[in-house]
Amino acid sequence: MNFRKTVLTLFVLLAAASVGSVIAVRNGALNPTDDYLKQRFTDARSKFVTVDGVPFHVVEEGRGPVIILIHGHLGSNRQWDGWADNLRKDFRVVRFDYPPFGISGPDPIGQYGSSRVYPFIVKLIDELGYQRFHIGGTSSGSILALRYTADHPERVDKLMLSTVPAYAPGDRLPPPWQFAAVMWFSDNVLQVWRPQLYWQLFMENIFGNDDRITPNMVADYAALNNRLGSIGNVRSFIMANARSTFDVASAAARITSPILIQWAGKSPVLTTAGLERVAPMFIGADVTIIEYPDLGHKLMLEDPERTVADTRAFLLGE
Repeated sequence: MNFRKTVLTLFVLLAAASVGSVIAVRNGALNPTDDYLKQRFTDARSKFVTVDGVPFHVVEEGRGPVIILIHGHLGSNRQWDGWADNLRKDFRVVRFDYPPFGISGPDPIGQYGSSRVYPFIVKLIDELGYQRFHIGGTSSGSILALRYTADHPERVDKLMLSTVPAYAPGDRLPPPWQFAAVMWFSDNVLQVWRPQLYWQLFMENIFGNDDRITPNMVADYAALNNRLGSIGNVRSFIMANARSTFDVASAAARITSPILIQWAGKSPVLTTAGLERVAPMFIGADVTIIEYPDLGHKLMLEDPERTVADTRAFLLGE
């Protein structure tokens, strides 16, 4: 075989292998199984509580006044690990994954979105038996915590919110070209699975300080968000939220519980200017605002020590 035929043959074989690999990926060859995810992300603190056919992964630890923590978009209850390590000394810390994130779900009717999951969370809290508590949320989880507090003022003592997406973020910053390129390739070629490089770049895009990103963080995000079906379910979640008619400002105006708002100065999703639009919505509550100029969108993940210390002081009235 001459040199040109050899090169052509190798090219065809590589192309065929590449096409075969893409087909295998699209058929779920690289997606982690639910059994693997449960083995990796559950321990003695975990339990599964089924609400209207949807299994919720719940983690409870510590003793004392109850604090319920709700994670944000693409996150899981693991976002709160640093806070829980601190707060469980004096509080009963309750956190959970809500579908389509983490290892809760799937929804048997295949519908996702904040308005879909909110009634499940109300029932889940009732099922867990907690009558009076503090509640906190970050990013999209802050809207769920805010909504619960507005609807159930008799049950919430204090409310903690961070980077509240109370409006369509017109000031959102575009992702760097490297992340945009990997995002395009993942979504259009691989479709149902995103490589670890995607999640590394994702975290670099939303963190204020890349040095705080650990390999374990990236590996956790990659594993949980590559659950089979997760990418399509997350798209449904985003689309449902875009169509939502929930009036955040109206709900915020009904809240009278003391509120702590923690805001990121280096978030590409909700920039500092957004705080000026969010804080005035809480017209009936005593609001404490703490800004972190050096932190990105996931405050409690990037700097759990500082953010939980401020939260502890707020909860204890210090």
